[in-house]
Amino acid sequence: PNGEAPVALHTVLAEWTALKTEFNLSTRSSRAGDERLEQALGEFHRGVDAIGKETQRALEPLVRERDRLRDGAAAKLDATEQHWITVLLDVREALARGVKASRQAHQRLGWRGLFLPSGLFGGLLEGYGASLRRVDAALEANGIQPIECDGRPVDPARMHVVDVVHRDGVADGEVVEVVRRGYVRSDRVIRHAEVRAVAVKSNGSAEWDKTDDPRSE
Repeated sequence: PNGEAPVALHTVLAEWTALKTEFNLSTRSSRAGDERLEQALGEFHRGVDAIGKETQRALEPLVRERDRLRDGAAAKLDATEQHWITVLLDVREALARGVKASRQAHQRLGWRGLFLPSGLFGGLLEGYGASLRRVDAALEANGIQPIECDGRPVDPARMHVVDVVHRDGVADGEVVEVVRRGYVRSDRVIRHAEVRAVAVKSNGSAEWDKTDDPRSE
């Protein structure tokens, strides 16, 4: 109708078959492309993983050497710091002994001290005191604090008992005198305190229980 030539049925079927074949070929080609793409991606990821493992193996000796150098530097720094702290504590002890000796000498002189230059012992004690304050300020600035001992029970982790005494009215194991100051930084003991303490009564007799003193181990 309308002047158009009739289309033969076999022609339509032939064209439809050709389109279907082309579509199937295109689909198979697309699937094959997808498979190749997935395969290529898989090989790429495996290659990246292999490179990563090889790189890690290559870097392991360098990492170990870095850690060794870092630990060695930290240990050296800690040892150097400990050395100077020990020196500073020794200086403080020497100054404290100087103060004590000066006071004792002044007391022993008695009236004879009147023949000495005026203010001799006062100036000496003032100099010792100023030096002690500077050392204590340096210790405090580095977080180093003296261990509180007087009137406290013996703490074996922080104190060494160097002598025992018998005192009425004082609890067993209580510190009555500090022979040598101890120091801590945070929870770390820099130097154990050396103390005299009241003997602990054991088995009916008064004695210090040496099992509480870490030096007995």
